[in-house]
Amino acid sequence: MAVNINNAFVGTPPIDGGVYFNAPVGTPLPTSATEMPDDAFIDHGAIGPDGFNVQPTRTSNTEKMFGGGDWVDTQDDYTEEVTLTFLEDDNEGVIDTIYGEDNVVITPGAEGTQKTIYHTKQRLPIKSHVIRAMDGDKYKTYVIPRGRITTAEKTADVHTASTKYNVTIKAFPYVLEDADGEDREVYVVEYRDDGRPAEETRETANAEAGATQ
Repeated sequence: MAVNINNAFVGTPPIDGGVYFNAPVGTPLPTSATEMPDDAFIDHGAIGPDGFNVQPTRTSNTEKMFGGGDWVDTQDDYTEEVTLTFLEDDNEGVIDTIYGEDNVVITPGAEGTQKTIYHTKQRLPIKSHVIRAMDGDKYKTYVIPRGRITTAEKTADVHTASTKYNVTIKAFPYVLEDADGEDREVYVVEYRDDGRPAEETRETANAEAGATQ
């Protein structure tokens, strides 16, 4: 098979800058890589230089039979988590997400907006999450219909670096109707668009095939 550099994806923020969004569960979800999230989704601003990682993890076990040979393998667990870093410490969406909306009081004032943040042990709510990236004309959009922030690590307030939040989002199963009208139990839906019209894709594939003959 010929090597095709067009199949690479080097993720960068979309042109509009919006990378990570969340909204209450039940908010209409994007259904394509290029569709913008519903207005109810809150943009969390700049994301750390490591981008984001949507990581599925499977664990399995192989049973043995008499004599020591392998008998059958079983899948014990499947999880999916997302990791990323919020850079905008004073972004109201970030504050609400990290501490919970009910624990944040924002009061605009003549001399500045006042924010009171109550640090509590209350578990953060399950929300819907959308994460976007692009590479030239290519787009990727990850949709997590039901997910909860399970870890939120704040970095130090220090003169040598900005304050950041390293977060982990755990995805939970959600029954979603696919394009054919069938129900699927999903953790994450990944939409991709290569930005190449179908006719162009065929012509390019034919040209690449001819070049290898």
